[in-house]
Amino acid sequence: MTHPQDPANPRVKRVKKNTTDYLIFSGDWVTLSLQSILEDLAQAKLNSKTIVEFDPSFKCDTAGAFIIAKTLSASPPSSESVLPDSIRSLIDKKYTYPKPDVRPTLEKFVESVGKDSLNFVENAKSTLSFFGEAVFRIYHTIRSQETFRWTSIYSLIETVGLKAIGIISLISLLIGAVLCYQGVRQLEKFGAAPYAIDFLAVSILREISVLMTSIVVAGRSGSSFTAQIGTMKLNQEIDAIRMMGLHPFQVLIIPRIIALVIALPLLVLVSILTASLGGMFVINATIEIPFSEFWSLYQNAVHKTTFWTGMSKAPLFAIIIAVIGCYRGMQVKGSAESVGQMTTRSVVEAIFTVIICDAVMSIFFTAMDW
Repeated sequence: MTHPQDPANPRVKRVKKNTTDYLIFSGDWVTLSLQSILEDLAQAKLNSKTIVEFDPSFKCDTAGAFIIAKTLSASPPSSESVLPDSIRSLIDKKYTYPKPDVRPTLEKFVESVGKDSLNFVENAKSTLSFFGEAVFRIYHTIRSQETFRWTSIYSLIETVGLKAIGIISLISLLIGAVLCYQGVRQLEKFGAAPYAIDFLAVSILREISVLMTSIVVAGRSGSSFTAQIGTMKLNQEIDAIRMMGLHPFQVLIIPRIIALVIALPLLVLVSILTASLGGMFVINATIEIPFSEFWSLYQNAVHKTTFWTGMSKAPLFAIIIAVIGCYRGMQVKGSAESVGQMTTRSVVEAIFTVIICDAVMSIFFTAMDW
């Protein structure tokens, strides 16, 4: 209920002058006092002949203006009414909603493919630009005889390399065992079970170890690079680095690239060894080939370029994973949700790029008979 004795309370009063109805608003129409006037406002009957006026004592905030505008919009008063700008703007405001897309499915599909293609090209250009700046910073550091941040590099090698040995070894051991088991089961139908060793050696050295290790590292280390750098950006730590006269590439990006280029080939070596051991145990258990004979057949199956064909991919894959992980971390904007989105994108893009590069290099090496 309203209290007329208090001039600060919101009030609405109907007055009849001659034959004309007036609805007069006065008092403070603010959030905390609106509850008392809602019932009176609902009973105020408006029509096209009612003139709305506002007393000089009238004040309102956004909530008060919205309630009055809603009432006047439902029952428009006379055009002779003079309304405050705040209320008039709310009444005149047009709310537009997007129309449903009713275009043919094929047209929408073509548009979607076009947009995705353009986004892919833009992402590729910006990632290559980021990689180019990283290369320039490394070159500048070497030319200016500055020292790399070896303390950070050693710490990162421990994180991305040494602490990943356990999971890489376990996965590789199981993969080597499964490859040999399936190879033996298929080849023994033709009396060629020992050739499972050749299959294991070539597949592990050329493809499986480097590809599997890179995928694990992309999911483990690439995602952590994105999350770490993205969180630093949210906390304005990167801005603080710039304020100290340091460049983020020098402090954050280059150490991670160098650490991964060093660590990934070493992890691939661990993967090759453990996968071969897993295959050796399965071969011994299934077709009873002694360990010494297994290693002899293993060496005979491997061409002199087979090992280096696989190992040559490791530094390239390390650069891809590190650059994409760091780049997506620098793309984080505004919220924790952005960190999650960019972390997911970095892992997916790194794994996709690694697989594409592996396929291209595999075809190239085979064509060159390496």
